[in-house]
Amino acid sequence: MSARALRRLTAGVVGLLLIGLSTAAGAQSVSDTFTQIRAVNALDPAANSATFISTGPAADASSATVDINGTASPATVAPLSTKHLLANAMVFDTSASMDTSGALASAKEAARTWINSRSNDRTFTEQFAIYAANDEGVLVQDFTADTTRLLAAIDRVGPPSTEDGRKKTALWSAVRQAAAALTTKSDFQPNLVIMAGQNDNASRDQKAAATGEIASSRATVFGVAYTGSGYNGDQLQSLSNTYGGRTLNVSDGTQFGASVESVANTIERQQFVATYKSTLQKDELATLSIKVGSATLSATYSEGSSASGYQNLNPDVRTSSSKGIGALQGGLGLALAVLLVVVAVALATYAIVLLITRESHLTNVLQPYSEGYGPQNDREDENDGSFVRTAIIQRAVEVTEQFAESQGYLARTEAALERASLPLRAGEALFFYLALVIIATILGLALGGLFLGLILGGFAAITPMATVSFLASRRRKKFLGQLPDTLQLLSGTLRAGYSLMQGVEAVSQEVQDPMGHELRRVVTESRLGRPLEESLEGVAERMDSADFAWAVMAIRIQREVGGNLSELLLTVADTMTQRERLRRDVRALTAEGRVSAIVLGLLPVGLGLAMFVINPEYTNKLITDTLGNILLGVSIVSMIIGFFWMKKIIDIEI
Repeated sequence: MSARALRRLTAGVVGLLLIGLSTAAGAQSVSDTFTQIRAVNALDPAANSATFISTGPAADASSATVDINGTASPATVAPLSTKHLLANAMVFDTSASMDTSGALASAKEAARTWINSRSNDRTFTEQFAIYAANDEGVLVQDFTADTTRLLAAIDRVGPPSTEDGRKKTALWSAVRQAAAALTTKSDFQPNLVIMAGQNDNASRDQKAAATGEIASSRATVFGVAYTGSGYNGDQLQSLSNTYGGRTLNVSDGTQFGASVESVANTIERQQFVATYKSTLQKDELATLSIKVGSATLSATYSEGSSASGYQNLNPDVRTSSSKGIGALQGGLGLALAVLLVVVAVALATYAIVLLITRESHLTNVLQPYSEGYGPQNDREDENDGSFVRTAIIQRAVEVTEQFAESQGYLARTEAALERASLPLRAGEALFFYLALVIIATILGLALGGLFLGLILGGFAAITPMATVSFLASRRRKKFLGQLPDTLQLLSGTLRAGYSLMQGVEAVSQEVQDPMGHELRRVVTESRLGRPLEESLEGVAERMDSADFAWAVMAIRIQREVGGNLSELLLTVADTMTQRERLRRDVRALTAEGRVSAIVLGLLPVGLGLAMFVINPEYTNKLITDTLGNILLGVSIVSMIIGFFWMKKIIDIEI
């Protein structure tokens, strides 16, 4: 043989090998062993049964052994018999990637073969339903065993008439409809077969509803994904991992039907029933183990009951659909949680430092005018490197401040911070408040799902406002308690020959904060040219004090019409003393009501925590179950309403 002929022969052999490899890569190997327990019927201890899938050699399945709680139990294994009813819901993705690659045509042909072979071999009583994922989910044919109607329905499956429609796949909408239909077939074994070539891009808001319907139907999910256009089949794989079943990936559209036929073969010919005896007592928890070849299948159930569905037979398995956001599970979620905790701690530390050390530039500018009547701190360094002065944070604070001012929140925030004597700009406070709420919510979503995210987000939203309100209330009470003595001191300075301005200045040096702080501010504002009466009225407005407002009104009237201001202030002080005495009497008389409100408000919370510690399984339904979440939310809202109702009853205005 010549060298040229040898080269041609070698090239031909290599070409045939490449063709064979590409064909093998086009369709995922369907000979890989797949095993799973689908249902357990433990109503008759003498003849319990377990239905399982085994795609390995039939000899392995027929010689399977059964253990219950680690004890071997004699068992007989047989293929799924004619008395079993099968309900198969098929979902076809009709997108352009499926159509142009030939995957859709191949899938339809395999479905026709499946239906025709079923009609020719009456081994099973099977019903089929056909759904199409176009730009919306479409029911093509409801469940029926009529071969003619099913074949006609498959012929009607195709891409939308418009090119724009071919670019969309409402996969979750079609899956939701198919799973909802399976829930009505309670006497049938539910199988959901999904054939797709791209992710859902038209009905993502229906994902939660779709997964909920799958869980309710207890269906096993069999997916076939065309990956030739870049789709990785992650959505189908996630469903199979969560609700049982498996997903086959196919990179060659013309080989798509081979995987669909493999799914049909698994459902019809690779399901088995193991019948065994049980010596357990009724309601006793059982762990069933079935050894098939080298694989061991396990399921958990309660003796004397029947259970079906992957999640019901594997209650300890936690999936992304039941807890949090799937993308945040595992290492990524842990890393994100650690990062968010570090950021939250840094922000909290910074806020505490601001509360202790921060002083506005206005205070520094006013230092020459206060002459020792305020804190004497050095002028702030313009380049002290605080977070607020970094470019990104400063810009974020400015945007927050502009938005708050346009919505009317800025003035209210400034007033609240002034009443609480917190040295923060309103824009800074709002920015860090929003950042705290967002971080707490994301952290809750990452660690415990939507429910925990709402709890942490709500706690982060309420706590700062409650803290500011508490500080303002405490400061106001202290201010009101100092007011009668302050008026008496001011009256004494007037009798000693001081002017009103001199008297306010002298008293501001003698009384403690918050009264001393507010009077020093009055002195500073007056030196800058603001009328004394307006400065005093500003104090009354900031402290929300009607008593101080009456004192200022008396001062204004006296300065307009004349009279003995010293005697007037003594009279006002005596009136306020009597009012304060009456307030304290009322507070003593309503102490029992306040304590009752606190006890009744904290009792449900304390009792719930105690029950959670004593028996977590009993209270977990409130967290893991949707109805439990609703009832818990209603209880919390009702408790809050009741607490504030009782508080309103015992809150007597003087």
